Order: sequence, then structure tokens, then C-alpha cells
Amino acid sequence: MCAADLRAVMTIQAACYPQEYLEPPASFANKLINGSTCWVAEAEGQVAAYLVALPTHETALPALHADDWQPPAHPTLLYLHDMAVGPALRGMGVAHSLLDAARRAARQRGLAELALVAVQGSVPFWARHGFVVDPAPAAWVRAKLTTFGGDARYMTQPLILEAHQVP
Repeated sequence: MCAADLRAVMTIQAACYPQEYLEPPASFANKLINGSTCWVAEAEGQVAAYLVALPTHETALPALHADDWQPPAHPTLLYLHDMAVGPALRGMGVAHSLLDAARRAARQRGLAELALVAVQGSVPFWARHGFVVDPAPAAWVRAKLTTFGGDARYMTQPLILEAHQVP
């Protein structure tokens, strides 16, 4: 993903989420600080899906709509902040491909876990992709969850790292 993709990302986001989850362009631009972990997928030459993932630490998760997030000095996980697949690519395995890219990027950085906040009843979707709900998230995670609404659930997926990648 690059700055030129933001207009299309905003369109996809609007097609996939209700108003309360729509983040402003400044929020996405802020997260492009870590552009190497933000991806798009195209259909017929147009951006039709995206994944914004951030190398971070559980204590530094961005709140929904935040436009001032800063990456921590020593990230421990790759946080999947937002993934959306527009109508043109639904049912084609694009979500799986984007998640594979995130897993590869996390392993390359020596990060031992993926994490996300599931919203809109999406826990079953994420569970099919190997994520589990954290039944007792830390206080700072619970504080971030409140920005995502009452049904938000913090989910994680441990990654197996090569011996030379262990942090």
C-alpha cells in the first residue's frame, strides 16, 4: 500500500463497514509509517482489498480512528488493524493471501504473534484462520477494545519462528 492507494482504500472501507468504523484518511496515512506491512490486492488494475498491519506491542495498539499512532521501539507482534475485501474479490481467497503476507512479514521481523480486534461478529471468520479470542486481555488492551464497540474481541495467533528468529 502507498499513499496513492488511500482513495481506493477509503472506498473499500465504506463498502465493508458501517459508519462508526470508518477511519479518516489521516488515520490511514498515519499507519503508512509502516508501509512495508500494509498491502493491497487489485482486480482489473484497481485496488479492491487491503490489509493494514502494524509491528507493535500489546501496550501500543492503536485506537480506532487514531491518527497519531507511533510504532514502539521493540515490537513483539504484528497487529492486523484493518482488512477489507471489496465485492470484486470476495470469495477468491484474497483474505487468505493477505494473511499469508502478514505471517511472512511477521516471521521475517522475528515477531512471534499476530493479533487483531474482531468486530461486527467476525470472530468465527478469524477463528477459521487460526486466531483465538483472548479470554482475559490485559487492562490496556481492554481500554483499546472500548474504542471498537461492545462486541469487539481481542484475538491472537502464535507464530512458529525459526531458531535464529526467536526474539
